[in-house]
Amino acid sequence: MTQLFLVKGSTAVEQPSRIAAARDRMLSGAPLPLNTVRSVIESSWQRCLADDVDPRIQHRDCLNDNDLEQLRLQNEELISASDIIMSEAHQLLADSGTIMHLVAPTGVILSCDGDPVTLDLAQDYSLVPGVDWQEQAAGTNAIGTALSVNASVQVHAYEHFCDDISCWTCSAAVIRDPFTNAIRGAVNISGLKHTQHDYCLALAISGARRIEGQLAQFQLRRRDLLLGLTVDRFTRNTSDGVLLFDANGRLVRTNNMAERVLAVRGINAELSLYNPLSHLGSESAVVEATPLMKKLDLNWIEPVMHAGNAIGYLAVIPLPGATQRQATASTADVLSGEILGFDRIAGCSPQIQTTVAQARRLAQAPIPILLQGETGVGKELFARAIHETGPTRDGKFVALNCGGLSRDLLAAELFGYTDGAFTGARRGGMVGKIEAANGGTLFLDEIGEMPLDLQPMFLRVLQESEICRVGETTPRKVNFRLVAATNRDMTQEVAEGRFRMDLYYRVSSMGLTIPPLRERRDDIGYLADFMLNQLAQEHGRPVKRLGAELLSLLEAHDWPGNIRELANVVTTAFFLSEEDTLTPVDLPADFRGACPAPAGDDPAISPLERAEREMISQAIREQGGNLTQVAKQLRIAKSTLYIKLKKYHIGR
Repeated sequence: MTQLFLVKGSTAVEQPSRIAAARDRMLSGAPLPLNTVRSVIESSWQRCLADDVDPRIQHRDCLNDNDLEQLRLQNEELISASDIIMSEAHQLLADSGTIMHLVAPTGVILSCDGDPVTLDLAQDYSLVPGVDWQEQAAGTNAIGTALSVNASVQVHAYEHFCDDISCWTCSAAVIRDPFTNAIRGAVNISGLKHTQHDYCLALAISGARRIEGQLAQFQLRRRDLLLGLTVDRFTRNTSDGVLLFDANGRLVRTNNMAERVLAVRGINAELSLYNPLSHLGSESAVVEATPLMKKLDLNWIEPVMHAGNAIGYLAVIPLPGATQRQATASTADVLSGEILGFDRIAGCSPQIQTTVAQARRLAQAPIPILLQGETGVGKELFARAIHETGPTRDGKFVALNCGGLSRDLLAAELFGYTDGAFTGARRGGMVGKIEAANGGTLFLDEIGEMPLDLQPMFLRVLQESEICRVGETTPRKVNFRLVAATNRDMTQEVAEGRFRMDLYYRVSSMGLTIPPLRERRDDIGYLADFMLNQLAQEHGRPVKRLGAELLSLLEAHDWPGNIRELANVVTTAFFLSEEDTLTPVDLPADFRGACPAPAGDDPAISPLERAEREMISQAIREQGGNLTQVAKQLRIAKSTLYIKLKKYHIGR
């Protein structure tokens, strides 16, 4: 009962005059008798007095449209996670006299919905998007007080510190990050004081918990995507130490060389991997980023980009004294092994053989080449082969993806910069990718995404064979071979004014189109077997083969992700199967055609349970179906794991 008394406003409903008198007494400087108001309210009033909040305030500042839009962008994930709840509020709270607010962790309202009449009335009281309702700005109120005490709170009528909102009743629940326990925002339900009811607080708490469940699913999917985009960096033999960090700098994965390379370089670090499931719903302190990332040379670290955002960071640390070829992420490199040139491009179909023959001839000509093809067809693999068999093979192969980088960041990466060229510039400056490729090959992937205002600068480099770093005026001579790649129709890009015609003709002196996998279906079985042999060799496991039923399924698929998608599917099947012959059962469910709906679609399963189910499934994939290792990774008993597998209908 004490807990309920602390958070609910029922007492203020029963004795409004006593609460009003207590507030006046407090404002006059007189002490309050014991148990006059709830402790959570009295403490808030004292904080407001200490912060010199004006109880007679009549106007609250509202962010302008641009600032509000910026705040919404900063809280885009929170808003997406609340879409369903806010949509339900539109219908659930209609004619109830109440409205629901989604609030940023700063106390600023992001959005609201509910009873139309109350929404109109809220305009007069600044209960609208863009207004700051922290205690320091608006006195005691459910939003600000909940964020201050990090707990659910109901504030009724005269319990508000400021007079102008004494006719309102509000109930707010804090939204916490499901893994780190950090405050992500709040859900608030407000109405005129006659609408006060304990169910309003229960509804706010329920909404906050559902949003937390959605946030958990978003983060697990992002982690799954991060692991998928970088899987090829962990499936090939290398003397490099490879470490994968999430967007918050927490260590997610390492290869078997990481510990040795760090030790050789004198970097002391505990390679403890972050396990989100162990923190799901925990009340423990926020999990901080690992200090390891701060100890690494920035030249070793590259962002993992998706849809224009960095979803993580990959650190590739060279082993001192080892001869290393410069490498960048390419899933098709899973096929490469130690073979160089065009010999690493697997396939026996007429389409790929013709393409390889053309590429061999182009490699000998010292002219720019434009590789065209869909995502995942192996454009970088062809670019490396062209470099390794062409006249610049003794130089470096330097790769840069033009997509997903801001204009200024791409300019710095391309041209380099001098010491102090801009705020945040590295001391001593940085050599750009163009200069680094001097004497070798520069590979520009997704060149069609190069900003229009950078294109004349790059065109001048190609015409004059010289560059100027950002921040300097003295040109530097460069001599490199350009290989560019794109999955866009560049003639259309030129026609629609997104790419300069003169630059297009300069970079596409010779063009080569790489066929998609669906146009070379005869190669699917060959490629899959090649990948299985590589996986078996690299991981010391028995060789596995495709069953006839599985091969038919693979050959019938359209492969929108091409070789990259095939590599991910084959790798998943290799680790999930305990048999020598792979069957459709070993593939992801969405790949098998008709299959039962996953447990996550069951409305009886809560969002947090759904997040737990996805984390368990991910652990099974990572451990190749070894349930002993899965239980160890999840830090739960094996008997508990079996119970959860049965509960969520998860197979190995």
